[in-house]
Amino acid sequence: MNVTTTKGASTPRRPRRKRGTLSPEEARLAQIDHAIDCAVVAALLVDPISWNALLELSDEQLGRMFKNRLWKVIGTSTILNLDLPSMRDEGEKLRKGVSRKSKLRTSEHPIRSALTNSGGYDLVHQGKLLRVADYLGAADVTERKLSKSLASRKVFSIELEGEVYIPGFFLCPMIHHNDFAKVIRGLGDTSGWDRWNFFTTPIESLSGSTPLQFLAVNKVKPVQKAADEFAKG
Repeated sequence: MNVTTTKGASTPRRPRRKRGTLSPEEARLAQIDHAIDCAVVAALLVDPISWNALLELSDEQLGRMFKNRLWKVIGTSTILNLDLPSMRDEGEKLRKGVSRKSKLRTSEHPIRSALTNSGGYDLVHQGKLLRVADYLGAADVTERKLSKSLASRKVFSIELEGEVYIPGFFLCPMIHHNDFAKVIRGLGDTSGWDRWNFFTTPIESLSGSTPLQFLAVNKVKPVQKAADEFAKG
């Protein structure tokens, strides 16, 4: 139905949004709000005294420290091969009586759905691949030191549409970079994406574990052997 204006022109009515539905931007903000609520509650429960020190930090300091710790934890989850989105969904199924805002699933988020369909950007969105500047801040290293690590193959990079990214699992202290170097050198001239797939994919010769999982428990030689076989194709 059209509405006639005072000048006689007709203007179509805007479709009304269903009650209880959220726009993509509202859904994104709701997810952020819920995540911050969870982080604050966790901080208070874990240490109800020391959290006061957080209030003395500047907004920039607190934000940077939080993001750096978050990336390190995500890197650890990659090494342990934890499927965090699935764990989150299972947790939501167990929670009852919470508001719809806290029930928003990542898979329902239109932004994440688009990223999932775009391949590598899903890993960026999940924090598993970091932009160089973010990695430097989280690892507390200089660009020069990162360049040396790349040259010595203690670290590798991945290129996505002209931008360079560093896997977040290099932030985790569970695996020494010298052990990474032994394996990466064995992978030869394989691409960054091939190396990512090698480290994060379960391998039959490693009892169905990923190379990252084996390296985390100091089983380096079996991973080196698997890397040699992978490089040979």
